[in-house]
Amino acid sequence: MIERWDRVVRLTHWCVALGFLANRLHLTEPGGVWHRSVGLLVAVLVIVRLVWGVTGARGPARLSAIIPTRASLAEHFCDIAERRTPKALGHNPLGAMAIWLFWLLLPLVALTGWAQGTDLIDRWPVEVWHYWLVNAVTALVCLHVLAVVTMSLWLKKNLIAAMLPGRR
Repeated sequence: MIERWDRVVRLTHWCVALGFLANRLHLTEPGGVWHRSVGLLVAVLVIVRLVWGVTGARGPARLSAIIPTRASLAEHFCDIAERRTPKALGHNPLGAMAIWLFWLLLPLVALTGWAQGTDLIDRWPVEVWHYWLVNAVTALVCLHVLAVVTMSLWLKKNLIAAMLPGRR
C-alpha cells in the first residue's frame, strides 16, 4: 500500500476539524478561554500544516502538489463525467481549491475572534467579519462533506474509508 497522507497531515486535519466543530457547535463558551484557546490552536495547526507542506511533506501532501490548474480541472470534470477514479493520490483540483480556502479562512476566523478582545473592535467591525467568516467556513465544511459523500456514491468507491487509514 502507498501512504497517501503522513501523520502530520492526518493529525493536523483531524485536530483542525474537531477544533472548528467544537467552537462552531458551542461546545466551548463563545468568547471564553477555551473557545479562544481552541481557535488559536486551529490557526497554529493550519500554520504548522503549511510549513510542513513546504519543508517536510512528501508526495500529495506537499503544497506544490495541491495547486489546481485549468488542465487538471478539465481532466477532473472528464473523470467525473465518465465515472473514472482519479489517478492522483492526493486531492482532486476542486478539493485542492477548497483546501486553499480553508487555509485562508481559518486563520482569518482566529484573527477576527482574537481581535474582538482588543481595541480594534472600535475601529473595524471584526465581530461581523468573524460571524461571516465562521459561516463561510461552515458552508465550506458542509460542501466538503457533501462532495466526499457524493463522489463516493458516484464513483462507487468509499472515499471516506480511504481517508481514515490514510492509505490508498
